[in-house]
Order: sequence, then structure tokens, then C-alpha cells
Amino acid sequence: MQKKPKPSTLNKLFGVNVKLERTRLGITQEELALRVKTEQPYLSKVERGVVASSLDFVERIAKALNVKPIDLLDENLGRRSRENS
Repeated sequence: MQKKPKPSTLNKLFGVNVKLERTRLGITQEELALRVKTEQPYLSKVERGVVASSLDFVERIAKALNVKPIDLLDENLGRRSRENS
């Protein structure tokens, strides 16, 4: 039986930042999924960091959240969000 690979730290960071920005905008996973033309269960996996997203998907998410793609890979995004609250 083959072990499932562990999610990468970058995938987790991206997922956490997507969730931070989504909640900052006050939208649900369903709404964001509609905006990026994907399914809500897939978006849930993205937010949990269990799937690797393509660069195209990163760009689509960033556009839907009104941020730059690089912002979704920023380790300090959560800290900045708390400071700006």
C-alpha cells in the first residue's frame, strides 16, 4: 500500500492565504468557487493545502480575490491582515 504524500508547505501557505482573503471579503467557498469556475469541494482542498494548484489557478483565484498572485504566497499575509484590522 502506497502512502499518500504530505501536502507541501507552499500548498498549505497558499490555502491559508486564500481562506484569509476569502473571509476578509466575506464570501463563501461556494461563491469563490463560482467566481473561479471550479467546484466547492476542490476549493476546500485548496484551502486545506491538500492539492497542488496550477499557476493558472493561482492567477484565477487572485483575480477573484482582488489581490496579486504573489500575495497568496506571502508568509506575512496573515500578520498584515491582523495589523490592518
